[in-house]
Amino acid sequence: MRPLLLKAGATLLTLLAAGGSAGYVAGHLKTGSAPLHPAVVGQPAATGRLVLSPSVKSGEVAAVTSTRAS
Repeated sequence: MRPLLLKAGATLLTLLAAGGSAGYVAGHLKTGSAPLHPAVVGQPAATGRLVLSPSVKSGEVAAVTSTRAS
């Protein structure tokens, strides 16, 4: 009988924690209308194929040739 009570108590505690967490998250949204995924930049090609191009641009700064950890 005791193991059954322990399992029931653990299950109840888990469900309460999950429900409380879900309630906390739902009540603390920074922006409720924010999209979950960012919009795709650019328009799809007319052929229906995805065309990828590099998005890293070169700059006029000195190159990092070494790193240090303190």
